[in-house]
Order: sequence, then structure tokens, then C-alpha cells
Amino acid sequence: MRALIAGAGIAGLTSAIALRQSGVEPVVLERAGAPEQIQVGGCIHVWHNGMRGLQRIGVGERLLELASDAAIVERAEFRTASGRLMYGWSVRDTEQRVGAPTFGVRRPDLHRVLLDAVGDGVVRFGQTCAGFEEDGDGVKVRLQDGGEERGDVLIGADGLRSSLRASLPGATEPRYAGYVSWQAIARVDTDVVPVGLFRVIWGRGARFLFYRIGPEEVYWEGTFAAAAGGKDDPERRKQDVLARFRGWPAPVETIVQASENAAIGRADMYDRPPSKQWGVGRVSLIGDAAHAMTNALGQGANQAIEDALVLARCLGAQEQDPIAGLRDYEQARIPRTTTFASLSWSMARASRLRGALACRLRDIALTVGFRTQFARGHVKDMDYSF
Repeated sequence: MRALIAGAGIAGLTSAIALRQSGVEPVVLERAGAPEQIQVGGCIHVWHNGMRGLQRIGVGERLLELASDAAIVERAEFRTASGRLMYGWSVRDTEQRVGAPTFGVRRPDLHRVLLDAVGDGVVRFGQTCAGFEEDGDGVKVRLQDGGEERGDVLIGADGLRSSLRASLPGATEPRYAGYVSWQAIARVDTDVVPVGLFRVIWGRGARFLFYRIGPEEVYWEGTFAAAAGGKDDPERRKQDVLARFRGWPAPVETIVQASENAAIGRADMYDRPPSKQWGVGRVSLIGDAAHAMTNALGQGANQAIEDALVLARCLGAQEQDPIAGLRDYEQARIPRTTTFASLSWSMARASRLRGALACRLRDIALTVGFRTQFARGHVKDMDYSF
């Protein structure tokens, strides 16, 4: 079987590795002209479920070497903007139960590890998919440069604004989540942010999270409710962040102060409403192209890794009927990703609340939810079977 994959991001590369291990030949078509143009800047938090998938395809240990021991989370906390603990838990306990750690890593580092594992000749850069056609024997992809590629299946791994998704039934436009995200990496001492700490702080119309990605570096993200398309002065961005989070519990302001102004990025956050259909015939979707979700749970990339493992299993088990393999994959993945996407959207909405009373009620609801549903279901969610 030959699988054409549109997109060489995390979903596309993880799929290529997993498919090849299942006996399927992958061909990755990437519109960017070079690897360094695909995953630039920022960080990803690899949760236990994502790490289990990376371990399964043989790249987990290499990624940990790049991430360093200082990036491995030992304790996670959710707190209010007054500093009150809503919920905290020992991440090491979860690690022992599911067999994989959780840690933060730079996006380019993860992408480089995946690209190395894919090997030479699999990813074809500068190849933009312009459309596709199916027949009884396979699927043909038309390329923007006039060429074409033929395979048994076509997997759209081309992200939030997937062009392949736009060609499939039930396509919807990306949905603005109602908030903006500032992010940066800062050099912060361990006496300010201890090794092993992951913390999320909830405030009025805003949320702040941070975690260590190395012995000297901390990744942070500050989100705030705002209309789409807003702008700020890049030269004053650090001052704007400090003004937004002034008075928040330590070490929020210290972390922001330690950031270089030019290193702080800003982005509007989007998702797509969950869909009950990802593909037809010999075509399906994966990762953000299938189930783009807000960053409120940090599960977007982790769910894409899960997708890749399940896709490889289903296609590998249906060597004589790739169409059935794609439908098996969708049936296995749509319910789980819908749950995560819906919860991510709800959490994003909760983070936009601004009124004092609304936020107090939200914090009470979150505290109860974290200590009941989350506490009961977290290990099971992280111990997903591929």
C-alpha cells in the first residue's frame, strides 16, 4: 500500500513513521521549500499519551535527550489569580502508572527528531497539492507545479486551514476562540521556577501558564479575551503583557520581565467545530486538519500523534481494502478527539469570563471538576490504547 500524506508537520511526519512500520509506503508532500520553514518557534507540551505514541514509533528517548531532565514535569497545578490552589497532582505518579513522562519541548526540536526518523526521500518539499481524483485503483494528487503523485490513499495533514478538508463534505471554516495568546521563552533561574513545576493560573478574562523546557529556560503563555484581528505594538509588547498581568501571583511578572521583547509572539486562537465525517473513499484527514482544537488543554499535537498510530494500525490491518481501513480509523478516532475538542472549547470559553462574580463561580466549578472528573479520568485518558 502507498499512502500520500499532504503536510510534513507533526501529524504528517508521525503518520509517515508509523505507516512505514506497519508495512505501508509513505510519501509526504510538503508545500514549504525546506524543513526549517515548517515548525518555527514556540513549544509543545508532550503529555503522557503523546509520549507513549512517540515511544511506540521509536523516537521518544531521542526527544527526551533534547528536552533534558529539567523539562520533565513532576507536579502540575491549577491556581486562581489570587494564588489559591484549585487542584494539584503528582505527575510522577501518573508517569509510573502509564509508563511515560510528560515534558515541554521546542517545536523545532520535535520536528527535527521526527524528520530524522522519517529518513531521506520520503518528504518532498516544495510540493503543493492542488486537487485530487479517485478511481477504482487509487487516488491521484495533482500538484501545483503540474506534476502528479498516485497512491492507494491520501491523508490530509495540512493543518487548521487544510485545503484538502475544503474539498471534502461537511467542511467548515475555522472558528475564532475569542482570545489572543502571547508566548515566549525566558531565561529564569530554578529558584524562581522550580524544576518539575507545571502551573496554570486563571484570572479575569485571562490565563497564564508556564513550565520549564530546560535547566535555564521557561516557556510561558498568557491568554486574554479580545476581538479577532487585533494588533499591538511589537516594540511595546512586553510592557503590554506586564500591564495585563500586573498583580498576578509570583512568579508571573518575574517570568515576563525575564523575556526579551522581540521574543514574545502574539496569535489569535482558532479551532474547528468537531465533525462526524473526516473523509470519503480513499481520502481522510489527521491532526488539525481533522480536529483542530484550542490550546486550553494542550492536547492538539498529542491527539495528532494518537491519530497517526491508529491510522497505521487500521491501514496495516486492511491491506487489501484501504478504504475500509480509513473508515475504521475514523470510527476509532472521531469520538475521542471530539471529546477533547469540545472540552478544549469549553475551557477556552471559561478563560474569557471577566466579571468578578462569573469568575468566582467559574473557579468554584473548575475546582470541583478538577477534583472529581479530572482526578478520576486523567490516568485513563493518558493511558490510551493504540
